[in-house]
Amino acid sequence: MGMRGVSSFGFDKTVEKLIEVEKIPIQQAKQRKEKVVAEKKEVDKLQKMIADLDKAINGIRGKTDFYHLKVESSHPDIIEGIIKGPSALGTYEFEVRGMSRTDKKLAFGFPDKDQTEVGFGYMSIEREDKEPIDVVIEPGTTLEKVAQQINDADAGVRAMVINTGFKPEPFRLLVVSEQSGKEATVHIDEDTTFLEFKNQVTGRNLDVLFEDVPVTSNDNNLNELLENVTFHVKRAEPGTRVQVSVVNDLDATVAGIKEFVDKYNEIVKFANDQSKDPKQEQPGLLAGDASIRQIMRSLQQGLFGAPGAAGKYQNLADIGISTNPKTGELSMDDSKVRAALTDNYDSVANLFIRSKFGEGVAERLAQKIKEIRDPGAGPLRSKMRSLDTIIQTQDKDIATKERQLGEKEESIKRRFSSLEGQMNNLQSQGQFLAQKLGGQQSQGGG
Repeated sequence: MGMRGVSSFGFDKTVEKLIEVEKIPIQQAKQRKEKVVAEKKEVDKLQKMIADLDKAINGIRGKTDFYHLKVESSHPDIIEGIIKGPSALGTYEFEVRGMSRTDKKLAFGFPDKDQTEVGFGYMSIEREDKEPIDVVIEPGTTLEKVAQQINDADAGVRAMVINTGFKPEPFRLLVVSEQSGKEATVHIDEDTTFLEFKNQVTGRNLDVLFEDVPVTSNDNNLNELLENVTFHVKRAEPGTRVQVSVVNDLDATVAGIKEFVDKYNEIVKFANDQSKDPKQEQPGLLAGDASIRQIMRSLQQGLFGAPGAAGKYQNLADIGISTNPKTGELSMDDSKVRAALTDNYDSVANLFIRSKFGEGVAERLAQKIKEIRDPGAGPLRSKMRSLDTIIQTQDKDIATKERQLGEKEESIKRRFSSLEGQMNNLQSQGQFLAQKLGGQQSQGGG
């Protein structure tokens, strides 16, 4: 009987056990690879954490990054502003005497918008800064079609049919300049049609006093009054003086510093979790790894290097950021940081940024992170290359062992199949001899 069926001598289980023994080295090799793959995932986590720290640091390492500004207005319902870039601190006085308006023309009424003819002829539309555009009104044209023709003419105006509700002729054609200000005034010559227009609103420019100096704009925004500040005017209030200030945005600055502290602490906690006391807790997969120690030493050198600042605040502890001596994590007192910024914003900034006084914390850490992430000699890339090489070697080893297992499995099966054949032959011969001997005895007895 062959090995493909059920062995009459119980060899099947023996063969299975022998093959299982041969599989052990492969299983061990796969387990070793799984451990290295898991280590690589941990290094990937660390890489992401360092990238996040680098991003947080970039938000506070330069003067333009650290110095957050905002606009405060005593009457934000009249005028407010937004910061577009670096700007000078200061308080300014405004008075909004008149808003910019778009020019609007309103035609006399019609009983409907899509049936009654408005006559025929020509309509000339012009603006102060545009060449006239003629609109041909054909016989049978309705109010709705006139609006469409005006819009299609691309004359810098927008036409619409409105229903005023005043019967018997509630439908009227409203033509509005697409821009505001005096230069956007619209002139319409309706020629021979029944369309007669009344000047509903006259276009005009914004009228504002800035520090008692008249300023104007063709819309309700002042974009170039101060460098990198746009003022949005919301309504006119003649006689009301509005105080508008460009100030340091403490909320945004504190948030930027806190982001740096949080991202730094993530890395410290990760490193601490890797090197837990094996007698008390399960250490991490990278416990004792030299690259982790190298990275943490580098970050600590950047954080606690020689202070480059000059002024009231010399180190992080002075502004409310202390270090836990046991864990190495940073602890930030938001209220103290805010108080320090309020007291001397520039001195706090110099603790972090590159300035004429030297390199601050963020600048030093940014350089350390650049070294850590260096694709050639950086410990992160070196560690990843090492793990990738080990995994490739393990894959080749596993493939070789699996090929050898296949050959051994076939060899074992062949040997036991041959043995079973021999056993079957012996069994057949034994049965033949028994039968023969049994026959002879019966003949002798007879």
